[in-house]
Amino acid sequence: MTTIPFVGKCFPTAAEFLGYLDTIQFKAWTPRFVTMHHTGGPSLATWRTYAHGNRKVPITDAQWMKNLASWYGTPESNGGPKGGPWSAGPHFFFTPDNFCVLSLPEKRGVHAVSFNANSWGVECVGDFDSEAFTPDLASRYAEGLACLHVALGISPDPYVFNLRGLHFHRDDPKTTKTCPGRRVDKAAMIALVKAKMAQLAGAASHDDDDPPPAVVAIKRKGTVDVAAGDFLSVRDEPSAKSPETRRLNRGAAIDIIGEAMNGTTRWYRIASVDGGDFVSARYVTLG
Repeated sequence: MTTIPFVGKCFPTAAEFLGYLDTIQFKAWTPRFVTMHHTGGPSLATWRTYAHGNRKVPITDAQWMKNLASWYGTPESNGGPKGGPWSAGPHFFFTPDNFCVLSLPEKRGVHAVSFNANSWGVECVGDFDSEAFTPDLASRYAEGLACLHVALGISPDPYVFNLRGLHFHRDDPKTTKTCPGRRVDKAAMIALVKAKMAQLAGAASHDDDDPPPAVVAIKRKGTVDVAAGDFLSVRDEPSAKSPETRRLNRGAAIDIIGEAMNGTTRWYRIASVDGGDFVSARYVTLG
């Protein structure tokens, strides 16, 4: 038995979770969309016994992540996952208490056969074929999903199979699963995620006392380099939390008039009618 590479961190609030997501540095792999799952096992009822039940030794969400990392690394013949040991697992596990990070977010995970190559995988505690997907749970999980979309600078819609938009595990033609559960409606979930994204953007504009990133004037030509059929979001400020002002298609030529560093993320300011907007530099090829 081995343990898959894992993070194991858990964050009780969206602000703390976003703070962590902002530290991620992508290299050879970048997710294009997010795939939502439910756990099935443990069910929500079982999970509640972990830290809130009558166990002599409670299982915290952080300990659960450690246990999962070991389980995913266990051969199927020894009680591990189907086809195990796996090289990784889902990237995130959302619980009513925490937004938890399991597998390395900057690397491909293992969670849905058709979507592993292009998406972050998120397991939401509960079996929503049999358990109620209550408004409180929907709100909590939508908040976590909103953080992921904000961090990547993407939108949960429009949905294009295996390319962009919020995916459900059941969208995978290579599975017969109903995940994230028959009681979870995709249109309603997308609307809720977008509402949470708007709230996060509003909070970011009011609770950040740090000065905005300094913009250094440069003059370069560039080309939008995203997947075929995808687009690049143009934002009002050099931040994935900033409102989207427009979108650029693959191959679009841009005039770069400045650059700014927001943490470890480089942004380019591009020429526009009103003086300039910002795009993530990792999706631009310089001319």
